[in-house]
Amino acid sequence: MFEMSVFVTILIGLFSLINPLGALPVYIGLTQDDTEANKLATLKKTCAYILMICLVSYYLGVYLLHFFGITIPALRVAGGIIIFRSGWQLLNVTHKSELRGKIPEDGREKVDISFSPLAMPLLAGPGSMSFLITLYSNRSEMMRDALWQDVAAISAIIIVVISIYFVFKYAPRLVKYAGQAGLTSLSKVMGFIVTGIGVQMIISSLSTVVKTIFLDLHHP
Repeated sequence: MFEMSVFVTILIGLFSLINPLGALPVYIGLTQDDTEANKLATLKKTCAYILMICLVSYYLGVYLLHFFGITIPALRVAGGIIIFRSGWQLLNVTHKSELRGKIPEDGREKVDISFSPLAMPLLAGPGSMSFLITLYSNRSEMMRDALWQDVAAISAIIIVVISIYFVFKYAPRLVKYAGQAGLTSLSKVMGFIVTGIGVQMIISSLSTVVKTIFLDLHHP
Protein backbone atom coordinates (compact mmCIF):
# COMPACT_ATOMS: atom_id res chain seq x y z
CA MET A 1 0.00 0.00 0.00
CA PHE A 2 0.97 3.65 -0.39
CA GLU A 3 3.33 4.67 2.41
CA MET A 4 3.32 8.38 3.22
CA SER A 5 6.76 8.11 4.88
CA VAL A 6 8.30 6.84 1.63
CA PHE A 7 6.64 9.62 -0.34
CA VAL A 8 7.81 12.32 2.09
CA THR A 9 11.36 10.94 2.11
CA ILE A 10 11.55 10.98 -1.69
CA LEU A 11 9.96 14.43 -1.88
CA ILE A 12 12.30 16.06 0.64
CA GLY A 13 15.37 14.28 -0.71
CA LEU A 14 14.71 15.19 -4.33
CA PHE A 15 13.77 18.80 -3.58
CA SER A 16 16.89 19.24 -1.46
CA LEU A 17 19.12 17.79 -4.18
CA ILE A 18 17.62 19.87 -6.99
CA ASN A 19 17.61 22.91 -4.67
CA PRO A 20 15.79 25.48 -6.82
CA LEU A 21 16.48 28.17 -4.21
CA GLY A 22 20.21 27.85 -4.86
CA ALA A 23 19.62 28.27 -8.60
CA LEU A 24 17.56 31.46 -8.27
CA PRO A 25 20.45 33.93 -8.76
CA VAL A 26 21.55 32.17 -11.96
CA TYR A 27 17.99 32.03 -13.32
CA ILE A 28 17.38 35.70 -12.57
CA GLY A 29 20.68 36.66 -14.20
CA LEU A 30 20.01 34.67 -17.37
CA THR A 31 16.46 35.93 -17.86
CA GLN A 32 16.74 39.52 -16.65
CA ASP A 33 16.54 40.94 -20.18
CA ASP A 34 13.68 38.67 -21.32
CA THR A 35 10.04 39.66 -21.55
CA GLU A 36 7.57 38.09 -19.12
CA ALA A 37 6.19 35.94 -21.94
CA ASN A 38 9.64 34.61 -22.81
CA LYS A 39 10.44 33.96 -19.16
CA LEU A 40 7.25 31.97 -18.75
CA ALA A 41 7.89 29.96 -21.93
CA THR A 42 11.45 29.18 -20.83
CA LEU A 43 10.26 28.18 -17.37
CA LYS A 44 7.59 25.83 -18.72
CA LYS A 45 10.08 24.09 -21.02
CA THR A 46 12.64 23.85 -18.21
CA CYS A 47 10.10 22.16 -15.95
CA ALA A 48 9.12 19.77 -18.75
CA TYR A 49 12.76 18.84 -19.30
CA ILE A 50 13.35 18.30 -15.56
CA LEU A 51 10.32 16.01 -15.42
CA MET A 52 11.64 14.04 -18.40
CA ILE A 53 15.17 13.77 -16.97
CA CYS A 54 13.86 12.58 -13.59
CA LEU A 55 11.54 9.96 -15.10
CA VAL A 56 14.24 8.65 -17.46
CA SER A 57 16.73 8.48 -14.58
CA TYR A 58 14.24 6.62 -12.39
CA TYR A 59 13.03 4.07 -14.93
CA LEU A 60 15.96 3.61 -17.33
CA GLY A 61 19.04 4.59 -15.31
CA VAL A 62 19.59 1.12 -13.85
CA TYR A 63 19.42 -0.54 -17.27
CA LEU A 64 21.90 1.93 -18.73
CA LEU A 65 24.28 1.12 -15.89
CA HIS A 66 23.88 -2.60 -16.55
CA PHE A 67 24.72 -1.95 -20.20
CA PHE A 68 28.02 -0.37 -19.17
CA GLY A 69 28.72 -3.13 -16.63
CA ILE A 70 28.25 -0.98 -13.52
CA THR A 71 26.88 -2.92 -10.55
CA ILE A 72 24.19 -1.62 -8.20
CA PRO A 73 26.49 -1.60 -5.11
CA ALA A 74 29.04 0.45 -7.09
CA LEU A 75 26.28 2.84 -8.13
CA ARG A 76 25.08 3.25 -4.57
CA VAL A 77 28.58 4.05 -3.29
CA ALA A 78 29.25 6.48 -6.16
CA GLY A 79 25.80 8.04 -5.79
CA GLY A 80 26.27 8.38 -2.04
CA ILE A 81 29.58 10.17 -2.55
CA ILE A 82 28.05 12.54 -5.12
CA ILE A 83 25.06 13.29 -2.90
CA PHE A 84 27.30 13.75 0.17
CA ARG A 85 29.44 16.20 -1.83
CA SER A 86 26.33 18.14 -2.87
CA GLY A 87 25.17 18.32 0.75
CA TRP A 88 28.60 19.44 1.92
CA GLN A 89 28.61 22.20 -0.67
CA LEU A 90 25.17 23.32 0.47
CA LEU A 91 26.34 23.46 4.08
CA ASN A 92 29.31 25.57 3.00
CA VAL A 93 27.21 27.72 0.64
CA THR A 94 29.17 26.62 -2.44
CA HIS A 95 26.47 24.49 -4.06
CA LYS A 96 26.18 25.29 -7.78
CA SER A 97 28.93 27.90 -7.43
CA GLU A 98 31.14 25.86 -9.75
CA LEU A 99 28.60 26.46 -12.49
CA ARG A 100 27.82 30.09 -11.83
CA GLY A 101 30.99 31.37 -13.41
CA LYS A 102 30.43 29.60 -16.73
CA ILE A 103 26.65 29.39 -17.02
CA PRO A 104 25.84 33.09 -17.45
CA GLU A 105 28.31 33.50 -20.33
CA ASP A 106 27.31 30.24 -22.01
CA GLY A 107 23.63 30.85 -21.40
CA ARG A 108 23.55 34.27 -23.00
CA GLU A 109 25.02 32.83 -26.18
CA LYS A 110 22.14 30.35 -26.52
CA VAL A 111 18.71 31.10 -27.92
CA ASP A 112 17.07 28.47 -25.74
CA ILE A 113 18.48 27.97 -22.24
CA SER A 114 15.65 25.78 -20.93
CA PHE A 115 17.40 22.42 -21.32
CA SER A 116 21.00 23.54 -20.96
CA PRO A 117 22.10 25.06 -18.69
CA LEU A 118 18.89 25.38 -16.63
CA ALA A 119 17.36 21.87 -16.58
CA MET A 120 20.75 20.19 -16.81
CA PRO A 121 23.15 20.51 -15.10
CA LEU A 122 21.94 23.41 -12.93
CA LEU A 123 18.83 21.71 -11.53
CA ALA A 124 18.56 18.03 -12.50
CA GLY A 125 22.22 17.24 -12.01
CA PRO A 126 24.23 14.13 -11.06
CA GLY A 127 23.02 14.16 -7.44
CA SER A 128 19.30 13.96 -8.20
CA MET A 129 19.88 11.48 -11.02
CA SER A 130 21.93 9.19 -8.76
CA PHE A 131 19.28 9.47 -6.06
CA LEU A 132 16.50 8.37 -8.44
CA ILE A 133 18.53 5.54 -9.98
CA THR A 134 19.40 4.19 -6.54
CA LEU A 135 15.78 4.53 -5.48
CA TYR A 136 14.63 2.40 -8.40
CA SER A 137 17.32 -0.20 -7.74
CA ASN A 138 15.94 -0.63 -4.21
CA ARG A 139 12.41 -1.40 -5.40
CA SER A 140 10.71 -4.36 -3.78
CA GLU A 141 10.54 -7.56 -5.80
CA MET A 142 6.84 -7.79 -4.94
CA MET A 143 4.86 -6.23 -7.79
CA ARG A 144 2.32 -4.57 -5.50
CA ASP A 145 4.93 -2.91 -3.29
CA ALA A 146 6.99 -1.87 -6.33
CA LEU A 147 3.91 -0.30 -7.90
CA TRP A 148 3.17 1.76 -4.80
CA GLN A 149 6.79 2.95 -4.67
CA ASP A 150 6.50 4.02 -8.30
CA VAL A 151 3.36 5.97 -7.44
CA ALA A 152 5.15 7.66 -4.53
CA ALA A 153 8.23 8.45 -6.64
CA ILE A 154 6.30 9.85 -9.61
CA SER A 155 4.04 11.90 -7.31
CA ALA A 156 7.10 13.35 -5.56
CA ILE A 157 8.78 14.17 -8.88
CA ILE A 158 5.67 15.96 -10.16
CA ILE A 159 5.29 17.97 -6.94
CA VAL A 160 8.97 18.98 -7.03
CA VAL A 161 8.64 20.11 -10.67
CA ILE A 162 5.52 22.13 -9.81
CA SER A 163 7.33 23.72 -6.87
CA ILE A 164 10.24 24.65 -9.17
CA TYR A 165 7.79 26.35 -11.50
CA PHE A 166 6.33 28.53 -8.76
CA VAL A 167 9.70 29.23 -7.09
CA PHE A 168 11.13 30.51 -10.38
CA LYS A 169 7.95 32.29 -11.44
CA TYR A 170 7.97 34.35 -8.25
CA ALA A 171 11.77 34.49 -7.99
CA PRO A 172 12.07 38.31 -7.66
CA ARG A 173 9.54 38.34 -4.81
CA LEU A 174 11.27 35.48 -3.01
CA VAL A 175 14.64 37.19 -3.24
CA LYS A 176 13.08 40.47 -2.09
CA TYR A 177 11.26 39.08 0.96
CA ALA A 178 13.56 36.22 2.00
CA GLY A 179 16.80 38.01 1.19
CA GLN A 180 20.11 36.38 0.50
CA ALA A 181 20.53 35.47 4.18
CA GLY A 182 17.18 33.67 4.23
CA LEU A 183 17.93 31.71 1.06
CA THR A 184 21.36 30.78 2.43
CA SER A 185 19.83 29.51 5.68
CA LEU A 186 17.31 27.37 3.78
CA SER A 187 20.10 25.99 1.60
CA LYS A 188 22.04 24.96 4.70
CA VAL A 189 19.02 23.11 6.09
CA MET A 190 18.72 21.29 2.76
CA GLY A 191 22.44 20.60 2.84
CA PHE A 192 22.12 18.86 6.20
CA ILE A 193 19.35 16.63 4.83
CA VAL A 194 21.27 15.86 1.64
CA THR A 195 24.46 15.05 3.56
CA GLY A 196 22.51 12.58 5.72
CA ILE A 197 21.08 10.91 2.61
CA GLY A 198 24.55 10.55 1.11
CA VAL A 199 26.05 9.09 4.29
CA GLN A 200 23.16 6.64 4.65
CA MET A 201 23.58 5.49 1.04
CA ILE A 202 27.30 4.91 1.53
CA ILE A 203 26.83 3.03 4.83
CA SER A 204 24.07 0.82 3.39
CA SER A 205 26.11 0.06 0.29
CA LEU A 206 29.28 -0.81 2.17
CA SER A 207 27.27 -2.93 4.61
CA THR A 208 25.82 -4.91 1.72
CA VAL A 209 29.25 -5.40 0.15
CA VAL A 210 30.78 -6.58 3.46
CA LYS A 211 27.92 -9.04 4.06
CA THR A 212 28.31 -10.43 0.53
CA ILE A 213 32.07 -10.90 0.99
CA PHE A 214 31.50 -12.54 4.40
CA LEU A 215 28.96 -14.98 2.97
CA ASP A 216 31.21 -15.83 0.04
CA LEU A 217 34.11 -16.61 2.37
CA HIS A 218 32.02 -18.90 4.57
CA HIS A 219 30.04 -20.53 1.78
CA PRO A 220 32.50 -21.24 -1.04
